Amino acid sequence: MRKQGLRARLAKNGIDDAPQVEVPLPASLALGRRGLAELLAGGEFDVIVCSSDTLAQGAIMEAESRGLRVPQDLAVIGFGDLDFAASNRPAITTVSVDRHAIGEQAATLLADRIEGGEEGEAIIDIGFHLVARESA
Repeated sequence: MRKQGLRARLAKNGIDDAPQVEVPLPASLALGRRGLAELLAGGEFDVIVCSSDTLAQGAIMEAESRGLRVPQDLAVIGFGDLDFAASNRPAITTVSVDRHAIGEQAATLLADRIEGGEEGEAIIDIGFHLVARESA
């Protein structure tokens, strides 16, 4: 869903051909580094959006190892607003979601299903906000 939402927003703003690299789960610093290395091998760009703050931190490490300055040469955005994002240097700009609300909604849907409720996929918008920090 994160990727689909980002792609839809980019397309709405006229960006249809943004390069992408998919990395396996679980996210790690090494995968963030590898993902950025793969993107850089394919061309130049000035922003990277990661599906987690962990991948963003790894991408920042890779950028700095190549002499790229974050955010002057490359802006980096993460997802999740994990605890370390604010204390990382540079502090990671991130998309924050209400994890508590996600847990509540998941528990409600599970309880409904156990009680014989509706089956199938449920899409619930819990909202988000951008936490602007130093990396972008």
